[in-house]
Amino acid sequence: MDMTPIQSGRWIEDTAKICGEVTVGCAEAGGTISAALDAADQLQRDHSELEAISEKLAIEIENVAHATADARKLSDTARDRLEAGSLTIVDSMNGFSDMVELINRLGTHIAGFAAAMEQVRRASQAIDQIARTTNMLALNAEIEAQKAGEAGKTFSVVAAEVKKLALDSRAAAVEITGTVNSLSTEASKLAGEIGSGIEKSGNARAQFGSLEALVGGVTDLVSKVDDHNAAIATNAAKLYDGLEASRTVRQDVSASNAQVQNQLSGAQREIDGLEMQANRMFDKLVHSGLSHQDMPFVELAIEQARNFERLTEAALNEGALSLESLFDAQLVEIEGSNPARFRTKLSAWADAHWRPEYDRAKQLAPEILTVVCTSSTGFLPTHMSEFSRQPTGDVAHDTRYCRNGRVFFEGVDVIAKASEQDYTMAVYRHSGANSNAVVRNVYVPLRFNGRRWGDLEIAYIL
Repeated sequence: MDMTPIQSGRWIEDTAKICGEVTVGCAEAGGTISAALDAADQLQRDHSELEAISEKLAIEIENVAHATADARKLSDTARDRLEAGSLTIVDSMNGFSDMVELINRLGTHIAGFAAAMEQVRRASQAIDQIARTTNMLALNAEIEAQKAGEAGKTFSVVAAEVKKLALDSRAAAVEITGTVNSLSTEASKLAGEIGSGIEKSGNARAQFGSLEALVGGVTDLVSKVDDHNAAIATNAAKLYDGLEASRTVRQDVSASNAQVQNQLSGAQREIDGLEMQANRMFDKLVHSGLSHQDMPFVELAIEQARNFERLTEAALNEGALSLESLFDAQLVEIEGSNPARFRTKLSAWADAHWRPEYDRAKQLAPEILTVVCTSSTGFLPTHMSEFSRQPTGDVAHDTRYCRNGRVFFEGVDVIAKASEQDYTMAVYRHSGANSNAVVRNVYVPLRFNGRRWGDLEIAYIL
């Protein structure tokens, strides 16, 4: 059955719509795959970082094992030395105890010696007294002998000898007393020092006891440290074994991720190819003249392209704009811009002359979303006023509304810039449009003084 013209027109429009939906679907699928690839890349980077951390951790664990082994050796050595020191302290205490006992006995003997010296002093005093008495008797005898005359001479000689003996005895007694006093004084000092020594030795004995207890406590602590080191060594060995066991799993994950990346890359290439094919179908469909809804916008885009060519060439002829500035490809990044924005020698002139024309052309049809001139490398020297707002620093705001000075050069942009046909059609989802809106785009080549500069683009929503 033959279709009516109305049915044929609807079929053509439906086909154009389907091409657009396929293109957008492919773009969205490509975006999803791209996000998955980015996630896979991030996973690969995270995995590489995990590998580096694991390797470093394995080295650190090995170092801990070595350090723990060294610490255990040092603990064993310290414990042996502490035990030997404890035995030395015990032996010293025993020897010190014997010395204290000896000092105690010496103190007892010194006390006895002092008592004996006291007896000697009393005896010396008695001798001195006897010598004094004997001296007096000898003096009296000598006086009596002188009185007796010749008869007393012999007695006088005896009296003189007795007197001499008394004096010698007294001198000896005095010397003995002095010596005894000196010995008594020294004995008293020695006895005092021995007493003080005995008191200090008691304190020293207590300190020896405390030192022995302290050494014993340190020995126990070293033993506990050694036990902890043994536990650390055991756990470190288990952790190292666990890392080694996880190495195979990490390698499997890395291999699987690489395989997923390869598959996603292949799928993205196929989706990109399908998207390009759908766009070619849409372009061919519009070029065939069968898509009546799109033709008015194609004609409008061609007309506006000629207007921009006339406007720009007039400025070139008047000297208001130079070819050097027009075709300046040196992009100078605007400091602090995010996303990155650039300026060239054309930017100021384009802001003043192209932007008002963009705003005017947008008002020609309510379906028009944007009108813009893009260079052969995708650079936008200026944009419509709506999308040339002052940056706020908010990335979401600046991404959507600060599009002047940006570079867009991917997908169908590349195809359109390389095409020499009168126009190129494309379908995509515009980042500044409603999230569910399918945007159609017309690329019309711009040539100034016969030289291809880029394209005039009109994006619209049906």
